[in-house]
Amino acid sequence: MADGTSAEVDYLANIVDVAAELFARQGYRGTSMRDIGRAVGVHAGSLYAHIESKEELLHRIVNSIMLRSEQDMTEVLAKPGTATGQLREIVLRDLRLVSEHREQATVFFHEWRNLSAERQQAVIASRDRWEHGLRSVISRGIAEGEFRPADVRITGFAITSMLNWAYVWYSPGGPLTVEQLADQYVDLLVAGLQPR
Repeated sequence: MADGTSAEVDYLANIVDVAAELFARQGYRGTSMRDIGRAVGVHAGSLYAHIESKEELLHRIVNSIMLRSEQDMTEVLAKPGTATGQLREIVLRDLRLVSEHREQATVFFHEWRNLSAERQQAVIASRDRWEHGLRSVISRGIAEGEFRPADVRITGFAITSMLNWAYVWYSPGGPLTVEQLADQYVDLLVAGLQPR
């Protein structure tokens, strides 16, 4: 098992990155430990000196996206500002996370249900906390007259759905920067939420 040295940590990070690339391209179930070992340049059996199972790799990938997303939400909610400003920052951070970690995000959205029941529950709980944060921003915007009265739950689902599909089509090399895309998203959202 891992000994915790810097070299070991780097090697394990490389294994996780390779697994993310393969899971994103071939799917979790379509990728074997032999595939991962071949891509890393070792025998599949040698991987078990660094990880316990293929599911552990999936968990590490999903968990990395989950923790970054929750940290971003926590930081946004801790900052003062208008509801519109916070909404813009939530959208920007979420799009940036997907843009900078596209393979991991693809695995997160497609493969998390391959985790054990206990680990799936952790993902669901994390998602619920993130959505609660988003709804709190929407609710505050409505309470302060910045947004028109709307069903907070449905509005939250609509925003989350827009964000969750960006990994499918957004290309960092495309005509829009992630900041420009975030601005366009928020302009659309805020236009729909502004008092009539």
